Amino acid sequence: MDFTLPEELVMVRDTVREFVQNELLPIERDVLVREKGGSRGAPIPREKQARLKKLAVEQGLWAMTAPESLGGGGLNTLGACLVAEELGKTFVEFSFGHIPPLLYEASEEQKAKYLSGLISGERECALALVEPAAANATANATALATRAVLDGKLWQLNGEKLAGEADLYLVIAQTEQGPACFIVESEWDGVHWRSGRLTLGNVRVPASNILGKAGNAWKLGTAYQAASQVRAAARKLGIAARLLEMATQYARDYKLLGQPLAVRPAVQRYLADMATELDAGRWLVYHAACEIDAGHAAREVGLSASLFASEMVERAMDRTIEVYGGPLQAADLGVPRIYRSDGERRAAHLAAESLRVQVANSLVNG
Repeated sequence: MDFTLPEELVMVRDTVREFVQNELLPIERDVLVREKGGSRGAPIPREKQARLKKLAVEQGLWAMTAPESLGGGGLNTLGACLVAEELGKTFVEFSFGHIPPLLYEASEEQKAKYLSGLISGERECALALVEPAAANATANATALATRAVLDGKLWQLNGEKLAGEADLYLVIAQTEQGPACFIVESEWDGVHWRSGRLTLGNVRVPASNILGKAGNAWKLGTAYQAASQVRAAARKLGIAARLLEMATQYARDYKLLGQPLAVRPAVQRYLADMATELDAGRWLVYHAACEIDAGHAAREVGLSASLFASEMVERAMDRTIEVYGGPLQAADLGVPRIYRSDGERRAAHLAAESLRVQVANSLVNG
């Protein structure tokens, strides 16, 4: 079995790696400063966002995961995982124009109206599924308080979502028929975005802007679900890699009683375990991606990769905090911002438990 990555994917990975190192990591401090004046996840300043997008388009990185049939780069699942892993090494939110797969199932009229602008970089799209109440670790992320009511030929939307700033939003809302997905333009009356929150107040949406039929939102994009899940796991690999880099550097540089922390057996154990688990997670994710690209049923291996990556990155965070000397010292040096707040980590734990149940059920039910 050949574990060598294809040369063309190595080129893509290296290009993205350079982009992250040269363009995104240097602006992390700016993002942190902006967050102090607002909410966590503050966006990149508009002028820098425009420059980064222009550079990404010039380098052929924009919309590279979109299917070639739609005008995108056609990058396969393994390639998309390599990109996600590199992006996971920074908390600066930049996606190279990722298009939510739900939009791939748009009608021909909808594709003609919206997809070309997304592929070219003229517009950006964000999925608006999760609602503020779901930020609670015990909440159901798919519970919908956002409502859509049909009024003649127009749907009227009301609610609030957590989403990044974009030109188009794919809003999941509850209708009488069940959950539905609406294409909402940011400049419409009643659409307001601020600090990661999208507010919809009596927004009038044409019936032609509903994806599929009312009630079928959870059926949209199912063909891409496994790939999306594995790509999310790959991003956790990048987070763990960044934590390992930080912990290793700190252990090498910080001296206690005249000796670097790196000579201490406990610290060596932490670093060795982090590196070993990162490699294990990497090959689980890559294997799942290759199975998907080969057209094989990859649900079980994808679930296993996601479960392992989810718990591996949690352990990496805990070990990094130990290397830094505890939560307070790690917080002073910005370690928690690389990953998550305590509340988000509790939510991640619940998600991991859900994945564990799915893995078990797939074994039991065959």
